[in-house]
Parts: sequence; structure tokens; C-alpha cells
Amino acid sequence: MPDNYSVAIETGGYRLLELFAERCGDDAAVTITDGDGHQIASHVMPVAERRHRFLIPVPTNVCLTVRARQLTVRFAYLSECENLLDEGVRFISMNPYDNEWDTQPTLDQIYDRFARPAAHFEPFARWMNDPNGLCRFQGRYHLFYQFNPYGFGWDNMHWGHAVSRDLVHWTHLPIFLEPQPELHIDERIVGGAFSGSAVTVDACDNPCKGDDAAAIRLYLTRHLETRGDESSVTEYQTTCLCEDGVHVSVESPVALRVNDGFGFDFRDPKVETGMGGEAIDPERAYMVTATNLPVAEFDTDAVSSAAPGISVQGTDGWFTCGPQGMPGTDKPNMDTVPAMALFSAKKPLKRNVTWQYEGPVLADFGHQLSRTYECPDLFQLDGKTVAIGALMHYRDKQGRFQQVRWYVGDLKDTADGPRLQVGNSDWCDFGTGYYATQSFAADDGRRIVFGWYTDFPAMRVEKPCIANGMMSLPRELHVRDGRLTSRPVKEVYEQLLGDRLEAHADENGTFFIVPNNAYYTDMHLADDDDFTMLIATGTNSANGNSMELQLQRRDGVTRLVTKGTVVDDIDFDSGIADVRRVEIFFDRNVVEVFLNNGEAAGSMLFQGADGDGEFRFVADGKVDCVDVRVLDGIWR
Repeated sequence: MPDNYSVAIETGGYRLLELFAERCGDDAAVTITDGDGHQIASHVMPVAERRHRFLIPVPTNVCLTVRARQLTVRFAYLSECENLLDEGVRFISMNPYDNEWDTQPTLDQIYDRFARPAAHFEPFARWMNDPNGLCRFQGRYHLFYQFNPYGFGWDNMHWGHAVSRDLVHWTHLPIFLEPQPELHIDERIVGGAFSGSAVTVDACDNPCKGDDAAAIRLYLTRHLETRGDESSVTEYQTTCLCEDGVHVSVESPVALRVNDGFGFDFRDPKVETGMGGEAIDPERAYMVTATNLPVAEFDTDAVSSAAPGISVQGTDGWFTCGPQGMPGTDKPNMDTVPAMALFSAKKPLKRNVTWQYEGPVLADFGHQLSRTYECPDLFQLDGKTVAIGALMHYRDKQGRFQQVRWYVGDLKDTADGPRLQVGNSDWCDFGTGYYATQSFAADDGRRIVFGWYTDFPAMRVEKPCIANGMMSLPRELHVRDGRLTSRPVKEVYEQLLGDRLEAHADENGTFFIVPNNAYYTDMHLADDDDFTMLIATGTNSANGNSMELQLQRRDGVTRLVTKGTVVDDIDFDSGIADVRRVEIFFDRNVVEVFLNNGEAAGSMLFQGADGDGEFRFVADGKVDCVDVRVLDGIWR
């Protein structure tokens, strides 16, 4: 993209133009002229910075020309207007040399394309990962997320932000947090505003329901390291306050590494204020962070028994740094074990409250090969304590990379502090790429979780106004018979399920033609005979070969099966023996499957064909019910 160019924009009711720009020369600047060619603003990029966020006041309801000189604007939007929480920001495409539209694109133009999902949240463009700061606040659900406005891959982390009244239809808001200033200056330093969580509080900082709250108190990790030198990593937890749902106060540090024995990984604080169990003080809030700890800190005799805080059931996998890594390629650190570190603080949650280290609430010796957890979670649900965490740099014996693990048990008070006595454990999702989950307690008592889809199947291709990363459908969690279950929240069924589709039949089975290749299927099976469901077809962007995505049952095993992709050799076994209900949400380029009302969930990215799609099935046994519906878009 040239480093000198201009675009025309209509400001409408917006008062601020935000540009995220990279320097291309010594004379990097932005100028703005009105419709008569008169210059109304000129902003020079600070001399020391290689990247800069321009915040430029603009008049409302005028046509302006924005000129970039010796810089590249990577991401841009208009913000600050009346009712910003309802209106959202207006995206600005600053790439006039590779644009599908003659004028600035509308939301419908951006989102109503087959390279994007119709019903899953994505940003306008660039890279997105972990969900952060999930909460309900003053009538809206808030979704913060890891975001890189400068490119299609991971880079120094910002927090993006969106809100919804129903967990389904989303409004984009301004970028909420930026990396530390030095990261805009020195390209040898990486890091930024890493993942975190939120607690809604009243005017005195006491935790309360979101609709009664005066502010959102947010917790996050600040990460800093010299590129390529892991020994240089610094991670610490901070807090900040948001009182209007849009803007943020200055951060204050709340927790540093406890000692030199803590791994350099010490991040992703998840705060809960409604914990229960014999080890819990109701006057305190609890924070769990991801880390790894020296094996020497644990009683080796206790590791062989199901001691509180120890998980021993492994899945016979191996350590690797990449999704296609084979056994023996990379070497694990067997002197440490992935752990969740527990902290507590007395309420109310002032910015300067002291967070006390309570010790490791969980250490997973069954998956000791893993480097650490990412995005840990600890909460009460249906009379049990649940821990969830993604195992970094681990492939299980079926070949799945960095799966998210759940642990259900009881929080016990031991001589060494609160420990989770694990009764049962399994994967949260039997597909691939469902990662970095975060849950929150809604005002109505539901425990709701979002996950981020990372592109292990290698489906995403960079194009203008295309994002790399999407959120899962929001799922409601429960503990049933000692297992963690998950199924889409009721709002998904109420808001997204459209018209029923007509069934057709030919010599290859029963099939449905799906408008816009986005649909929902609900099937009830009368027996345990074999079946094959063709979920979607597509074309591999890397080699042009055809692809298929199926759900199959063979000899009592139900699994996802891909053909023509880089993950064909992975066994996506659901682990569920007797499947009687199958729900499928296929949304252009992502599938989410739910078995037996959420007993198991499996999902992955899969780029379906452009245009209308097809769902087809062949069953050896009896099918009691088949309901196939259009999956409506959330951006209309």
C-alpha cells in the first residue's frame, strides 16, 4: 500500500477520528481538509514513535478528506457521538487501492460476505484473540477482547470492545486499552495489554449485579519482553475502572510474581466474587492466574493419589510448540507443572486493595508436559467448583493441539491453603481451535462462556475488511452427573433461528438446500446405528482442492471428520458413546456441534462454499426428528 494517499469520509454525528498508523518515513503526518479544500487539521507523528494512535477532533455532518503522508493507516473509525453505546463506532476503510467498494463500506457490506460468519462475533478487520472482561453492566453485556489493529497476525496487544443487549447482536465500540508506550517506540519489545476479567461494582467498590452497578472494575496482565528472549519476560496484574461503559481510568498494579520460583508465565487474572466451599471466606474475592511451578514444591507421594489440588489423569499426549508438531520435535520442561495460582482480597475491591497469595489451587501432573495454562477460570456451579484452562504447547494422543480442559470437584481447605479436589476432568470441546475461554455470572444466575476460534485448520486468508479470529456462540454451562456441559444460550435459539427448510431426497440420502450457507440442524436419533452427516463442502485456499466436513458415527464412536484439510489426520472423537440428539450450527466458516443437550461439544473453523450450502445425512437406523432452519445474521 502506498504511503501517500487520501480518502473521503462523511462524519455524520461523530466528533472524533481515530487512526492507528505505522511510520513509513521521517515526515509522517495526517492532514484533514473540508469539502472546499481548506485544511482544518494537521497532525505529525511523534518523532520517536513507529506506531501511533491519532485522536483527531472533527466537525459533525461534513465531508472531509483524510490525507496520509509517509505513514500507513492500518485501522480507523469515527467515535464519540450521542448514544455511542447504541450507535457504535463507524469503521473507516483507509485502503483505497484494494477496496471492494466505491465509497466507505456499510456494516452490511462488510459483514454480508461468505468470508465472514453471519452469526458469530468478529471485529471489522485485523487480528483478534481471547475474550476478556465479560460482564453485564447497566443493561448491556460487555465483550472485551485481545486485538491487534496493525495486522492479520498476533502483535502487541490492545483490548477491543463491543456491547450487546441480548448476547447475540453486537455494537462495536472504540479500542479500550493500548500496549505500554514503549512498545510503540522500540520494535524489539513485545507484549501489551494481555487478557483479564471484570467485576461489576457499586459506588463504594462492592461487587454487585451488573444492572445495579456504578462501574466495571477490570483486571488484566501487562506483559513486556525483548523479542526472542523469554528470560526477559515481565508479567504483572493491574486493575482499572470503567464508569461509563466506554472510557477507562489509569491502571494500578495489584499483583506481582510471588517469588523467583514462579514461571515467567504469570497472567490472565480471572476474578470471582461469589465462590463457595469450605475453603472460602465470603468476605473476600478470589483471583486465579496462569503459571507453572517447580515440581519440587509438591509432595511427590501425593501426586500418585488424587490429592486436593492435583490432577493425575493424563491423555498420553506430547509437548510441541506448533499445531502440526510431532512427538520429540520440541523438549518440555519436566521440572515444572502447569498450575493455577490463587489470590484473595478483602472486599470492597478498591484499586489499592492487597491481594494475598493463597498457593496453587490446581496443578495438573497428568498434563505436566504442557508449558502452562492460558486463560484459567475458577467458579462455583451447581454445587461444585469448576476450573477451566487451556493447556499451552500440548497435543493429546488424538493429535488435537492446545485443548481447553475442565476440572470438576470440591474446593477443600488444606494445611497449604485452598485446593481443588478433582473428581472428574475432560476436554471442553472435541474439535480444534476452541481456545482461551472465559466465563462470567450473568445477573440472572446463568454461567455463560465464550471461546475464541484460532485458525489451527489454516482456513483464514487475509483480505480487506476480513478479520482473523472470531468468538464462539455464547454457551451456558452446567454440571450434570459430575460432567461439565455446554450448550448455546437461549438467546441464540430465540434470535438466530429462522425459517424451516424443506427436506429433499435422492439416492445419496436426505438433503436440505441452505440459503447463504448458514443453518441450524436438530436431529433426534432413535437408536445407536451408524450415520453420516455432511455438514459442509468447500475449496482449500492453499491448493484449490475440494474439502468436506462431516459428523459420523461408526461402531459407536461419534466424531467430526475432515477431508482435504491440514487436520485430516486428527481424530476428533467426541468421547460420547450413546448419542441420541445432535445439534449443528454451521455458519459459513465455522461449525459448532452439541451432542445430547450439551454433554459434549465439538467445533472448528471450516471455510464453506460461497453461495447456498447443503446439509445432507444418511442414517442406518431410525431418525425421529429432523429440524433444519436458516441461521440469521447478527449484523442486519
